[in-house]
Amino acid sequence: MALHASGDIAVDVPPDEAFAFLQDPHRLARCIPGCRDLREIGPNRYTATLTSRVAFMTLSFKVTIEIVRIDPPHGIEAAITGDAVGLAGHVAATATVRLTPEGEHQTKVRYMTDVALTGRLGGLGEPVFRSTSAQLAREFGANLKKALEAQPTGTAA
Repeated sequence: MALHASGDIAVDVPPDEAFAFLQDPHRLARCIPGCRDLREIGPNRYTATLTSRVAFMTLSFKVTIEIVRIDPPHGIEAAITGDAVGLAGHVAATATVRLTPEGEHQTKVRYMTDVALTGRLGGLGEPVFRSTSAQLAREFGANLKKALEAQPTGTAA
């Protein structure tokens, strides 16, 4: 089963500060719903646990995240792969965040995810996963906007 989710937000933050935020994996991870235990395992490689409630179940995945593209100051792309905890299933995803200047002190942020679920997870019901995926994308956008706009200006690092 393949899922796509995306969204846009406008933030009152200069593009260079928004990009610096994206390059800080721990700050960015706090914006991802259900992301915990982020650990660096090598240059641009991390492990984490992703947990989400889908319908009547809570699903957890142990994942590896690899930053596959950094395009200063325009965006970042990551590949995520991992296995479900306690259920036969595998996740493979790409996550992209793109920045577009909207004036000197504003930035448009576009975020996209493409997720493929296999194993028993793939057969659990695409409409339920699609709805949850869209909700998680909106939550990520809201969290990212709040975090970006909460940082003091001039603290890009």
